[in-house]
Amino acid sequence: MKFRILAASTTLGLASCAGPTVNLATPEPVKVDITMRLDVYQHGKETYKKSPPPESNEPGKDRLNRAADLQIFKNSLLIGEGADALLAIRMESPGNYGDHIRKTVEAENIERMALMKAQAEREKIPLPAVQKKQADLARKMAFQGEWIEVEKPDGTREWIQKEG
Repeated sequence: MKFRILAASTTLGLASCAGPTVNLATPEPVKVDITMRLDVYQHGKETYKKSPPPESNEPGKDRLNRAADLQIFKNSLLIGEGADALLAIRMESPGNYGDHIRKTVEAENIERMALMKAQAEREKIPLPAVQKKQADLARKMAFQGEWIEVEKPDGTREWIQKEG
């Protein structure tokens, strides 16, 4: 009997203990801001030939357009930073891709050389001094594993992969 009274009073006591009211509604609807990019590709029988971006008249603009391709080539260990501050092709690739690499590296080297010549004239220092300074900077900025050409104490040059 005592057990029944205890169970009934416990049940009654728990039923009367209502907790605080929690309102789950929001005063305004929840807004979600979504930005989306949609790329549409059409695959057909025609072959797509990548054309280089048009040359601009702004110095440095073309270099900016080539930067992503050059980094991909460096990451793939196809090209490296030379001791003369110019890019060098370390591994030849066949076909259209190899042509693309050669043209991109050639265009970059032409622009680098023009910029270094202008700097040498502006600062009235010899071109090799500018090239050495730019090569040092390029080696410092290279990522781990990329090919860099270093000058040994005896004056010879050697290709190494940059260490961390």
